[in-house]
Amino acid sequence: MFGLTSKEVQITPEALDYLQKQVLEVDDAIGIKLMILTGKGCSGNEYDMKPLTSENITNNDDVIEYEGKLKLIIPKKDGLRFFGTKIDYITDNLGSSRIVIVNPNETARCGCGESISF
Repeated sequence: MFGLTSKEVQITPEALDYLQKQVLEVDDAIGIKLMILTGKGCSGNEYDMKPLTSENITNNDDVIEYEGKLKLIIPKKDGLRFFGTKIDYITDNLGSSRIVIVNPNETARCGCGESISF
């Protein structure tokens, strides 16, 4: 079975620092879970990213470690959809900061950029 690595799902240093801080803010969190929620938004899918505790990791998850600083947990069912993805943390010209997921497997995004299609 195919398993994702940090080469297939890349995280920029800025995003790594930001996500690591998110994990440290939650008691018992061991990493970040990144998954695709279906039936959401006008394009049909949305990304969901949140801190995760170890008791919530199953055999159906891939766990990717980044520089010993962060574990990214992705459900195996979503694995191929995340292949080639880059996660960044940007600050725009107005000073707003946010996580940006650049996924080459998307076929469309809604106008607001919150929901996606594959």
